[in-house]
Amino acid sequence: MVNSCCGSVCSEQGCGQESCCQPSCCQPSCCQPSCCVSSCCRPQCCRPTCCVSSCCRPQCCQPQCCQPTCCRPACCISSCCRPSCCISSCCRPQCCQPTCCRPSCCISSCCRPQCCQPSCCRTSCCQPSCFETTCCRTTCCRPSCCVSSCCRPQCCQPSCCRPSCCISSCCRPQCCQPSCCQPSCFETTCCRTTCCRPSCCVSSCCRPGCSSTSCC
Repeated sequence: MVNSCCGSVCSEQGCGQESCCQPSCCQPSCCQPSCCVSSCCRPQCCRPTCCVSSCCRPQCCQPQCCQPTCCRPACCISSCCRPSCCISSCCRPQCCQPTCCRPSCCISSCCRPQCCQPSCCRTSCCQPSCFETTCCRTTCCRPSCCVSSCCRPQCCQPSCCRPSCCISSCCRPQCCQPSCCQPSCFETTCCRTTCCRPSCCVSSCCRPGCSSTSCC
């Protein structure tokens, strides 16, 4: 035991090892080899889970942060210090919100409140055009469908996701073919393979008997 500990509060508490003989370390919770370093000898840091070199910083010495995955500067912020957020891709302020802290959302394009809902946190949805809640569906999350007029269940099918088809009257499987997606063909009776051409897409022609090429 060194002289600085003799007869002091340090010796009484068993802190007589040389590394611990400093006033800030002379408390029962700190008198352990792993904690007797200057950066760890703080009241909030002196506990076994925090007494590791990466955690012994004021911003990290809070109970929820003192875990191996969280003890790094980027993660030691109050909003990030929870197990679900303490992964390298999530430790950013914009990602450390309860709804975003999961791997699928912790990519730079997704870490925004409007994207951080379970249905939206997919790479295909994390683009500005897809941020509408109505677009965050499995069938809609692709660039061709992520336009406001297309983000409806009936339009979010591969054949319909194009601007010319994404209007309420066209979003039907039988109408979602290139030749039918035009204003004159929007009638249900016209949306047939044989009828979908400009010359046939008039109300008087949109009948099975009139749909041959020679009749239109």
